This record gives sequence, C-alpha cells and structure tokens, in this order.
Amino acid sequence: MVFLSAAEPCTLNVYEASFYLEPIISREVNVGHILVVEGELGRRILQKKRKEIQRIRFNAQALPGFPMPLPTLDQVIPGSKIIVIRGGGIGDVLMLTPAIRELRRRLPEDVHLSLATFKSNRLFFDRNPYLDSVIAQPVTLGELMEADYYVEFKDPASLMVRIPMIDYYLQGLGLDPQKISDKSLVLNAEPFFDREVAAFLDRAGSSFRHMVYLNGLASDQLRDLSPELLRILPARFPDILFVMPAIYAARHRDHGVEILDTHNILWLDTEESLHRYVTALIRCDAVVTADTSGYHIAAALNKPCVALFGPISSRLRTTYYPTVVAVDAEYQGKLCQSPCGKSILSEFKSGQVDAEQRCPEALAKGSHFSPCLASFSSEKLIHAFEEILKAIR
Repeated sequence: MVFLSAAEPCTLNVYEASFYLEPIISREVNVGHILVVEGELGRRILQKKRKEIQRIRFNAQALPGFPMPLPTLDQVIPGSKIIVIRGGGIGDVLMLTPAIRELRRRLPEDVHLSLATFKSNRLFFDRNPYLDSVIAQPVTLGELMEADYYVEFKDPASLMVRIPMIDYYLQGLGLDPQKISDKSLVLNAEPFFDREVAAFLDRAGSSFRHMVYLNGLASDQLRDLSPELLRILPARFPDILFVMPAIYAARHRDHGVEILDTHNILWLDTEESLHRYVTALIRCDAVVTADTSGYHIAAALNKPCVALFGPISSRLRTTYYPTVVAVDAEYQGKLCQSPCGKSILSEFKSGQVDAEQRCPEALAKGSHFSPCLASFSSEKLIHAFEEILKAIR
C-alpha cells in the first residue's frame, strides 16, 4: 500500500470521492489527512497530482493501533474488524465477490467485514449480504486504523496473468481455489433499476423477436470494436433489436458509425448513468460485449452473453461463467500475437500509444481500432451469437 499526504492544502477528488487534505507539518499527525491506497492507484494519483500530493514513507506497522495483515482464518479474533482493500473497474471488483462470500462463511459471526473500493463502485456492493460495510478508497489512515486486520492483494508471482482472477482473489485470502465449488458472482441489481428506462426499452423492443445489448465500447479504448464488426449481427438478424450506447457514435463519429443507422439498432444514452446501463442489461434478453463490466454483470444476472477478447485471454475472466460464450481473437500481426496483455495503462507507461489511444499494432497498420478485435470473422461471431440465442428463456 501507498501513503499519500498533501504538499499544500488541497481537495482531492478521485473516483467520485472527495478529500480535503492539509500538509503534515509536525509530529502530531492528523490521521485524517493521510490517505492509504493500493500501490497502482497511488502511482496514478501521484502522476496526475504531482504538485498537490506527495508520497510519504514510514514504518506503518510501528504505529500503535495499525492493523495487522489478515492471518490464517482460524486465528482471527471474534468481534474484530477486517478491511479488504480493492479498487479497480466494475468487473475487477465483482470478481472479488466469490472470495468475499467464502471469507464470510469461514469467519466468526461477529467479525465486521468491510470493503474499501472506489466510491463509484459502491452501489454494486452496498447490498452484498456478506459485507457489513463499504467505504471509499482511498481510505484515510484513521479509517484503516479502526480495523484489526487488513487485506491487500499483492502479486509478486504474477498470478493475475496466469490464473483466473476469481482464483487469484481466493488465493490472496489464503483459500485453495480448487476446494471452492461456488464461484458465482454476487450482485443485487435492484438499486440500479430505472423504471422509466425499462418501460422505454420494453416499448422499443415490443415488435422484435428479442432485444440484445450490443456494446462496442470498453473502459479501455484499446478494446473498442469497429462499426464494421458491430454491423454483422444487426444485418444478419433483422428481427432482433440491438441496443447500443449512444456515446459510441460520439466517440467514433469520424470512423464509419453511419453504417449503424439501421431500423434494428437503438441508441441509448447511458453516459454518466450506471442506472441506465445496468437497467438495459437487465431488460435485454442477451448481451454482446468487449467491455469487461458487460460480461461480468451479465454473468451475475445469469444473462446469455457473447464476450469478445483480444488483448487478454478469456480463461482469465470467464472460466466460471456458464452463461457467457467467450470468443478469443486468433490474431498474428506485425508486432504482436493475441493475447498480448496490453492495455492503455501499460502502453501509456511505456509511451507506446498516441493521443488517439491506439495500440502499437494499430499504429503500425494505420488502423483506428485494435486489429486483433477487428479480426473476428462474421461466421465466428454469428456462430457464438446463435449459441446464446438458444439460451434465451
């Protein structure tokens, strides 16, 4: 973990959480003005806020009252408090929920179990029956010191890129993934449900055989899908309504999105609204997506889904999702072979992307979209889609 303090008085806004911080100028440390974050998040904050925020280094374990790393579960003291620290995207943290459930099942009943995650993710966990509380990450040092134990996920053996993420989390809690049979995600979608959006979609889809959420956008722009690829399914299945996020047309307006203006594509404004997005996933009969949140939420909802993979292997994400049909790119390019493991974060670190956030292979080929994700044949995509159509209830 990383400790941050203010270089000058400032308000830090990060992932919808806001913190007023003052510099540490004496030995009388105000623990409310020191933030505790996971290492990668701390580095991102420092990169963006170099003038206002600084990293401080000290032996935290020497502080009276500083929590201990979580011991083996048989050593956890009844009545104690545990904070699990994990930020990341929606899917990254949803994959933690099987481990949270297994942790709760093995703890004394009166142990308080808390998750520190991005405030923007909070609704996904507020009604998780296995958590007692959800707090925003970064956490203040004061909040952390209210706990008796903490869990921080470290990956010195690079397990995250070698085993399914759900197993990585279980192993990080000291549990044997091979002995855990229930690896289903935990999600209560009720807080997201928007009746107005649901009614709108029901009306729009009433004259079609099915309604499918087709998402060509990803949180990492390297994984966005091309209009040509997205056009395949609406063209092949004219009796199915495909709901698409309106922001896709805005993001790629100069790259052929006009071919998506057809009778069976409905543009839905989901920008800045998780409620509209999740409601669309709930209301649609199936999902087709390259975005990680889409297939994780679909899996949690037991919704048929086609998930398209390029830079990473599907086995790291969807191994335990019975309703998800994963399609991996089989791409051999000038500079890479899928899966390459690249992301906007990794490429910005190495200086290998341009202002349009294209991967090195896209730059070499003069392509706006990642070539691996543009390489799926229509036959392969249609075959996967027909598989999930069979599963629609």
